[in-house]
Amino acid sequence: MKWTRNPGILLLALLVTADLAPAQFRRRGFGGRGRAGQWSRSTTRTGPRGKQVNVDSSGSRGNGQFSKNKTVTGPNGKSATVDTTGTYGNGQFSKNKTVTGPNGKSATVDTTGTYGNGQFSKDKTITGPNGRTATVDTTGTRGNGQVSKDKTITGPNGKTATVDTTGTYGNGQFSKNKTITGPNGKTATADTTGTYGNGQFSKNKTIAGPNGRTTTVDTTGTRGNGQVSKDKTITGPNGKTATVDTTSTRGNGQFSKDKTITGPNGKQATVTTTGTYGNGQFSKQKQVTGPGGKTVTTDTSGQHN
Repeated sequence: MKWTRNPGILLLALLVTADLAPAQFRRRGFGGRGRAGQWSRSTTRTGPRGKQVNVDSSGSRGNGQFSKNKTVTGPNGKSATVDTTGTYGNGQFSKNKTVTGPNGKSATVDTTGTYGNGQFSKDKTITGPNGRTATVDTTGTRGNGQVSKDKTITGPNGKTATVDTTGTYGNGQFSKNKTITGPNGKTATADTTGTYGNGQFSKNKTIAGPNGRTTTVDTTGTRGNGQVSKDKTITGPNGKTATVDTTSTRGNGQFSKDKTITGPNGKQATVTTTGTYGNGQFSKQKQVTGPGGKTVTTDTSGQHN
């Protein structure tokens, strides 16, 4: 789809997977129900050649304000930072993020929004190191088993793309229909239906590009008693398939997750995760093994108040 090369659509690629229920997300993501206090986390990622990347994060939340500071240090000792501050309460929120690269250049993402009475809005401005800006403006409604969300993305060149979404939910069923229109007027659609209940769930998605070719993603799974399984099959326009099979457990202060990804050529990659949580501390160990047998490990530990 050549039309996706437009700068506005490049932004779109990062945004079209947003949740259909942003009002609920905002209450969580901006601290409406989060526990007040401070937290910290340190992660070490080790590559196949033994090189390490460190990620150190800390933050605070309370009294209608939050902050999060992240520093990523590469094997060469150079670092990049992501600093975030924000406010929430009385049906309004704000979030200001500054990303500074190893060369000292920075980009910012500034967000404001409102929610309440079944309506929500969110306005985001992204400013690059060169001072050029892009905007993402969103409005929507939610209630009575129906959802709508309209998003307009405007690139630095003034060209726009839109993502319009409608959906329904209730009685163990849901649907979601999304239409993406590029600056050239061409459209792509993503239509989803699914079911949930009695410890089982299913989700079927059909994605149609501007040329009419389709890709399907069919998912089934089970959930209950601290265990989850999820099996996903992706079928491309050429009929070839790939699968992602996942199982996980959680309980008694421990969790695990095993994922197997099988490509159209039958080759497999695995992602194995284990961890612990409780008493204000947590740990997470992840090992990714590629089709060639090489592995990458990530070890994370941290604490929160």
